[in-house]
Amino acid sequence: MSYSSELYASRKWYISHEILSFESSKQNEAVDCLTIWENLILIKANDPEEAYQKAVEHGRLQEESVEIDGTDGYCRFLGLKNLFLIYDQLQDGTELEWYQREVSVSQIGNLIKSKERLHAFNLEPECDLE
Repeated sequence: MSYSSELYASRKWYISHEILSFESSKQNEAVDCLTIWENLILIKANDPEEAYQKAVEHGRLQEESVEIDGTDGYCRFLGLKNLFLIYDQLQDGTELEWYQREVSVSQIGNLIKSKERLHAFNLEPECDLE
């Protein structure tokens, strides 16, 4: 496939959404619930195919033995959730990604967090009940 548009020619940065899981060494049977991480990784590439190859390689390089909360296990790369071209030039304030959704007016409040609940101010993980 040819990526000849001006956008691909002039933009070289992508965001890869890697999905990794933690597999406990004590886990010896199938489980219904896994601890996973979605990591956003900045990738520099000449086209989407190169970006994809680099993103997959980066994810595979994350596989290793780890200890989390005193439990030995293994960090496994499961695959990519998505791969986005960054449309703007990188600088302070650059829009990296965007999402469009349809929500009711009553749901808007559920999307907005107070400063204290933003991850940068509270590094403890929140339980995702959705």
